[in-house]
Amino acid sequence: MMFSVIVPCFNSKDSIRKCIDSILEQSYHDFEVILIDDGSTDGTSEILDEYFFKFPYVQVYHFANAGVSYSRRRGITLATGDYLIFVDSDDTINKDLLANLALTIKQHNFPDIIRYQSNLIGDDKHKNHQRYNLDCHLNILLTGIDSLKHWSIPGKKYAVYWLFAFRKTIFSNVLFTVDLRCYEDVALIPILIASSEKVITIEYIGYNYTCNNLNSLTNKQSLDAMRARALDFVDAYKYAIENFTKLHNVSHLDIAFFYEDYTNRLREKYNSLPEDLKIELSDAFQL
Repeated sequence: MMFSVIVPCFNSKDSIRKCIDSILEQSYHDFEVILIDDGSTDGTSEILDEYFFKFPYVQVYHFANAGVSYSRRRGITLATGDYLIFVDSDDTINKDLLANLALTIKQHNFPDIIRYQSNLIGDDKHKNHQRYNLDCHLNILLTGIDSLKHWSIPGKKYAVYWLFAFRKTIFSNVLFTVDLRCYEDVALIPILIASSEKVITIEYIGYNYTCNNLNSLTNKQSLDAMRARALDFVDAYKYAIENFTKLHNVSHLDIAFFYEDYTNRLREKYNSLPEDLKIELSDAFQL
């Protein structure tokens, strides 16, 4: 099996059919779909079971609610594909994504990580719509460390699961943190990348990301929700810094680069907070 497409699902009945259908419509067919139901209560579970009984390569697993981080970990454990792709339940992938990835894998002798481009749906007008995309160093094999250095661009983001195809074996390089409801990707993605020997970015726009989903944890606007997210971001920052320094393939210069880059990202997060939260959380951020 070449690909496992992992979809964590929680109360996604309004979007999940479109999501799954975009996966099933792939022009490349050597894949399985792993649907992780995280204790849905809105009818999502029944929709997932419909696909399970209809398509033999669709697997459905139902669990009590534990959060998207646990769902991803469960998907990784259950997957049998050589490469893992993560799709959020309110997003879609374009029909030739797996075909482009398969071609890249063949041409470049099984890279550890393949990054592709994205299309942002419903993005805020004032934001940089290309913040997850790259237009340089395409179709060139780089080390994970060099990739991070090329991607460390003000206003650009990369620490999201849905932007990559990961060779399953690289997940043995990290220990999962278990306490974050948000920003697990901020904690783990750079460690996965830095520990990889071969990383490549392709031109294909493979992913359609739905911005401003009101059901997303990262879009809740109450003061309590923003406080919780801010503290999770601090914990993710600390995890990333600590575990980056433990990698066997990083130098002191690499550590200095990463510390500066991620401290800048921490500062950006702090500066985005309301003034009252800045005062309250100044000690937690320690900037």
